[in-house]
Amino acid sequence: MLRQRSISAIGIVLFAAIPAFVGGVVFALAMLVIALVSLHELTSTYRIAGFTPFRRTMLIAGALFVIFGAIEPLKAIPWLVIALLLLTLVVPMARSSFAGAVADWSLSFTGIVYVALPLVFAIALRGVDGDASQGWVNQVSGWFGTPGRGLALVGVVFAVTWLNDTAAYLVGRSFGKTKLVPALSPGKTRIGSAAGLLAGALTGMLAAWIFGLPINVVVAAVVGLLLAIAGQIGDLAESLIKRSVGVKDMGALIPGHGGMLDRIDALLFTFPVTFALAELLTRIGWM
Repeated sequence: MLRQRSISAIGIVLFAAIPAFVGGVVFALAMLVIALVSLHELTSTYRIAGFTPFRRTMLIAGALFVIFGAIEPLKAIPWLVIALLLLTLVVPMARSSFAGAVADWSLSFTGIVYVALPLVFAIALRGVDGDASQGWVNQVSGWFGTPGRGLALVGVVFAVTWLNDTAAYLVGRSFGKTKLVPALSPGKTRIGSAAGLLAGALTGMLAAWIFGLPINVVVAAVVGLLLAIAGQIGDLAESLIKRSVGVKDMGALIPGHGGMLDRIDALLFTFPVTFALAELLTRIGWM
């Protein structure tokens, strides 16, 4: 199981890392694929519980979120949310029966916001202008005409998110006894969570240096810790959905890992948090 999980993890890293290094349209297309696959898994999971969310509407709206978000990541968001609200309200109004309409509308609306909106922030984060403090990052980004600072930020997100998850899994599996939230996620332990947070802070410092994110070591550690917290909340949020529906995984796309949504659950929280932190640090002159 561990070997299968490790092999799959390498494939996942390559799938995410190559578009991240290239940036631009390639990264946006990768986010589009991830959004569509994840939304399909989410609607399939809801249907197991007897709900009937608007699958086609969710896929179309999710695609439009990512596409327009790639063109104007921040300016497009308010208009997209308004359009989404209207679109998802119109669909149940056309039904002959309104039984369960409110639940289906709520799941459709929140599902798109839950999956697609964070991926718009991922695209915006990769497009953050400016140079990194490491020459190799600027050189790689220069090959594809994309900003080095955006690559540095995305690199830190991936590194912290995945090492937080890995440390929590390995330490919790080996030494964990006291469960973190037993009813919600029986496999997660307190010591595993603590190990993940520590790994997040340390990885934040190391990744900021490797990718050339221009922040000092203390700020890098705090950023890493905050991202680790956000990642664990994202993991628990997906566990809440799965436990409510009664499934172990969102899908079986990735051997040893479950579905696409099982792999990006933490990133759905760390991408927006990183973008907010980057905006804050830039405004106060710390980055």
